[in-house]
Amino acid sequence: MPPFAEDRASTTVSDIPLSDIERGSSSIPNESARWNGFSQFHPSNILANPNGLAPKVSQEDWLAYSEDTWHRLTVALTPSFLQHYVGGETPEAAKLHAIAALDGLRGWACLLVFNFHFLFTYTWKVAIGWGFNGENFGLHQLPFVHLLISGHVMVAIFFVISGYVLSYKPLKTIRSQTFDQTFTILASSTFRRGLRLYVPSLIGLMCVFVAVRLGLYNYSHGVIKQGLTIRGTNEQHPPVYESFTKQFWDFHYTVAHLLNPFDWNLYYNNYNPHLWTIPVEFRCSMVLFLTTIATSRLAAAIRMPLVGALMWFCMRYGRWDVVLFLIGMIMAEIDIINGTWERPATSPTINEKTNIRLTPGGRVLTTVSRRRLWITVFVIGLYISSTPNIGYKWTPGFRWLWHLTPHTYGELHRFPQTIGAALIVFSINHSPDIQKLFTNPFSQYLGKISFAFYIVHGPILHALGYSFMPNIWAVTGKETNFQYCFGFLIGWMICLPIAIWAGDVYWRAVDIPSVKFSRWMENCLIVKNAPMAATPSLTTPRATPRLS
Repeated sequence: MPPFAEDRASTTVSDIPLSDIERGSSSIPNESARWNGFSQFHPSNILANPNGLAPKVSQEDWLAYSEDTWHRLTVALTPSFLQHYVGGETPEAAKLHAIAALDGLRGWACLLVFNFHFLFTYTWKVAIGWGFNGENFGLHQLPFVHLLISGHVMVAIFFVISGYVLSYKPLKTIRSQTFDQTFTILASSTFRRGLRLYVPSLIGLMCVFVAVRLGLYNYSHGVIKQGLTIRGTNEQHPPVYESFTKQFWDFHYTVAHLLNPFDWNLYYNNYNPHLWTIPVEFRCSMVLFLTTIATSRLAAAIRMPLVGALMWFCMRYGRWDVVLFLIGMIMAEIDIINGTWERPATSPTINEKTNIRLTPGGRVLTTVSRRRLWITVFVIGLYISSTPNIGYKWTPGFRWLWHLTPHTYGELHRFPQTIGAALIVFSINHSPDIQKLFTNPFSQYLGKISFAFYIVHGPILHALGYSFMPNIWAVTGKETNFQYCFGFLIGWMICLPIAIWAGDVYWRAVDIPSVKFSRWMENCLIVKNAPMAATPSLTTPRATPRLS
């Protein structure tokens, strides 16, 4: 997904609402009394005062310290929404910001990606639609229902949201002609984007590396070699070397390849193949920032058609990922023009009528309710997003989409899923009714942990899911469809809570600190309070001819 994961500087539409990011870290009382610096460990001080190394606390103090440490560890390992039951702080009611619904949508997309990855290892049925090739009439393959186990379209939603969020604030400053702010925002976003994406991802890869060396993947390797359980996609799996040196260099090559910004091929690494989206996010973000700055001095009437032409150009060369980011950019400018997020929450616009015209200022064809219009667009987006990954040319209800698909796309299903993702995001932005589905506490929680959840769910499915499923089916059997699906249900009910718990812990332990780290590094390195220099001339000096 992915991110799937943009960090923002305030609670506006251009910033992820992580309340604890801005919270101070120096909340431990009497910190200086417990730690007086490194000077006490200087060799000269130790030789002069050898008794200084002796413990100075009583046994009772050590017991109290141990109990306090155990309490802190218990709270840290408890999911954030349950911490108040084990002595943690009562969670504060989250204040929803303008585009909170998109955070909730991102969270649900990550959850459905989990469903897809949980199932596609064991069966190909999740990749094909209802009625494919005159068979395959499962309930889960029906349009709309199929979205619950579809992963690829969720990645499309990630990318549209990323394009929208990353471009909204720069475009707003461009339209107000505060170009100095535009430059500052784009410079900050460009500097921090790599850190935001790669720091949590690389730490996750290191955790997998350690788990491999500890033998946590040995059993799952045996399941793969046995060949009786993995009947779907035999996904990349971490290799296990006897030599630590070989393992280390294999890991090193994986990281080096993942960090390569010049290779536009999708890279499914062995340690966590689902992180293929991270370099894609990074490259497309750079293209988006470049497009934004290149068109910043143009009028909107020129900029938007130009970005549309760039989208067509990217379609022509099969760059579906860049297309999704640019769609998000165009959506953001349309919403800025219409003041979508400037209206008060009590605005009566949901009951207004809207006129449908073929051209701006043209004859009104019909008048419809805005409320019904956007709900209809949302439903159409869900239907088109149900396009199966494989064989939609031979799938009833989706054949017409195959005739619209540019054959320059390497993966043809990405085109209709792009249309579906765009309609879903755009309709959510304009429908308060649909937004309610994604602004409830559960959806917002999924949105907060979405990036961390995306990073950890793959290793959990590989290390634990591969190990659990053959043993579950050994008990339930899988001779009948009921037994097979009942085994899936048990495995899903075990793996999903573990993945959510791990995602929650990873969010607090790695994701939030990584955002703080990127901001801290930027603040340390940027030029502050620089004296204003004379503005250099932008004209090229003309060479003075030499007279002989």
